[in-house]
Amino acid sequence: MDGTQASNNNVEQVVVYLRISEDRTGAEAGVDRQRQDCLEMCAMLGISDPAVFMDNDISAYSGKKRPGYLELLERVKLGPSRIVAWHVDRLYRRPRELEDLIDLVETHPIRIETVKGGAFDLNTHEGRLMARQLVAIASYESGHKADRIRRANQQKAERGDWHGGAKYGYGIGGVLIPSEAAVIREMADRFLAGQSVRQITRWLNRDDGPEPPSKGKSRLNVWHESTVGSILCSARISGQRAYEPASKTTTTWERRDRAILGPGNWEAIITPEETARIRAVFNHPDRRVGRSSKSLLAGLITCAKCGNTLVSSGLHRGETSIGKRRFYRCLPLPGRPERGGLVVSAHGIETLVSEAMITRLAATTLPTATPGEDAGVSAAMEQITAARQRMEDMARDYGAGLLSRTELHAAKTAATATINSAELVLGRSAKSSALKGIPIGDEEALRAAWEVEWSIPQKRAIIAALIDTLIVKPAQPGKRGARFRSERVDLTFKA
Repeated sequence: MDGTQASNNNVEQVVVYLRISEDRTGAEAGVDRQRQDCLEMCAMLGISDPAVFMDNDISAYSGKKRPGYLELLERVKLGPSRIVAWHVDRLYRRPRELEDLIDLVETHPIRIETVKGGAFDLNTHEGRLMARQLVAIASYESGHKADRIRRANQQKAERGDWHGGAKYGYGIGGVLIPSEAAVIREMADRFLAGQSVRQITRWLNRDDGPEPPSKGKSRLNVWHESTVGSILCSARISGQRAYEPASKTTTTWERRDRAILGPGNWEAIITPEETARIRAVFNHPDRRVGRSSKSLLAGLITCAKCGNTLVSSGLHRGETSIGKRRFYRCLPLPGRPERGGLVVSAHGIETLVSEAMITRLAATTLPTATPGEDAGVSAAMEQITAARQRMEDMARDYGAGLLSRTELHAAKTAATATINSAELVLGRSAKSSALKGIPIGDEEALRAAWEVEWSIPQKRAIIAALIDTLIVKPAQPGKRGARFRSERVDLTFKA
């Protein structure tokens, strides 16, 4: 009997299934050993060339799809089958998978032969009982093993040990790779200077750019925005250890913002303060406001009439010039007669502000740091650390029965509010980093960068760092119209 031939009658077909959960080297040594043992068993059964289905480096307990196993099920549907596996836990490891296999038995007789564990017939009550008992034990062992691994990883995190293999910027064991570390340093500087993740990704993907982490693993070999964001938000690059058990309800950004337990035992590329500022920018509500990031001054201009900030809008009635198609205006509000009615040409005020920025930067007179700014940043970071420590303590107290669920929820809500407030402080203080690395004092280079190189978010960060107030006054009677008049604008720099 040839086991590779599909059976359309009552002749039994023999198929082999091989699986290994983790293949660190990719050499498939584990499945090759299983193949040898299973083929020897097939030879004992009189089968010389059985059909072989394989899943390498895929855990049955993880829930991931197993292509080889799915193909095996389709083959079983062709007729009576004898499945040969090294052990029953190679074939299935979760009760649900066994029940799916048992469902096929009514129309497709199945017998399982294992190298380690003997044989059992799923067509009999005894065989099903034995299979269910074995899969229950395997499922328990998988869950217990996962618990041990999570606890071991948590202990490593608390000690500050390096976790996993090589990561971009570091080799195995956390050994610094200088060339990759320089790329990460530049990525952080650009982000803190106001560049977007998309712009940084384009910079990395230039013709002479650095090789991406996926080099040799992907046919595209390009940098992706998700990769850039993950690297920037990682506690690893500032020499810190983070840990958070995986959760199915955790979002992508929450996984990037895992709680930092403390310093790691490897060399940092950027400072812990810079990591806190980067995370604060990602979490800052202003980052989620799309419209302001598309216009240079939306939300930065103040109306002299009511103190409201102006928004960007489209073509104003009566304006036809291409340069005047956009404008900023104060939105009206019912019941507030002082609101609304003020309009200013976007082209005019943006040109005025841009020239003022270049002139200011070329004069090399920069605003001094806000008094107490450094202390404020340090205090915010201490608040975040203390609040996270309180949350860990509360979780232990709850597990020990010292806190009720209601008390735990109330305490976690208060700690979360403290963290959010401190992150807002860090997000605002991160604006001062916008001046880092720009060609101050070189008017020609500044003008070229402003017109060509810098993105709108980066320009907005520079404006916010330099300007104290930007106020637009209503047009005077008799001078209304589309023409922009610079005397309507009061621009004050920070001291």
